[in-house]
Amino acid sequence: MDLLVIGALLAVALLVVFGVRWWTWRPLLKRRALVQTDEVAFDAVVLSRRGPLLVLADVTARMPGGEQHIDGMVVVERSRVQFMQVM
Repeated sequence: MDLLVIGALLAVALLVVFGVRWWTWRPLLKRRALVQTDEVAFDAVVLSRRGPLLVLADVTARMPGGEQHIDGMVVVERSRVQFMQVM
């Protein structure tokens, strides 16, 4: 009986942790943001976060030499992101 209660409490705790992680990213999705990496800054709409990846659309890449509009979607590894600013 005690093992069943411990298992249920663990399941609830995991749901809360994953719910909080999802909720903290939810306000960012489908919003325009500035995503800064080591070399390039992306001005884009954040479509989704899929594991370690961030999917961006309507992207303008800003580099030291200028800027370039990119057609289609851009996928960025979240570990390379230095900061994000939601606009």
